[in-house]
Amino acid sequence: MTDSHSRNTISDGNVDPLSDSLRWALSFGAEPDQSPLDWMAIELDPEAANAAEAVIRADEDPSQDLGRLRLLKSGFKTLRVSGEDPEHRRLAARFYAATIAAGVVRHRRWITSQRPERALTAIRDLQGDQSMPDELRDLASGALQTAEGHVIYEPSSD
Repeated sequence: MTDSHSRNTISDGNVDPLSDSLRWALSFGAEPDQSPLDWMAIELDPEAANAAEAVIRADEDPSQDLGRLRLLKSGFKTLRVSGEDPEHRRLAARFYAATIAAGVVRHRRWITSQRPERALTAIRDLQGDQSMPDELRDLASGALQTAEGHVIYEPSSD
């Protein structure tokens, strides 16, 4: 991630008067069709173009990837509870499950303190949700296969 000094410095070296929050709000107004999930994911993972890409994208460094997934999971968890309406909360729950699925597939870890049975139910719901991107549904399928056939390390420390 970029530090706030470099984001707030313009090409001539002067400080940009727009705060990051204001810049984010102006960008949101310019692209109102973009989902709050996408905005949050892009904020947490600036290399991603949207929420699905943030979950699907794997960092080369496993510890960075795991840390990024945990961060995304926390963000999606927040939106799952405080989303604008039931549809936003449902989508946030699906993306929350997708980050857990990515932890299982890429790291053979539960990145949640939920019981594995509850996590698997959420992952199955994601897998069966035809409205979700195919890449996330495929990730859910991979997590279910991995969980059935391999040892999954118990919940991580977060």
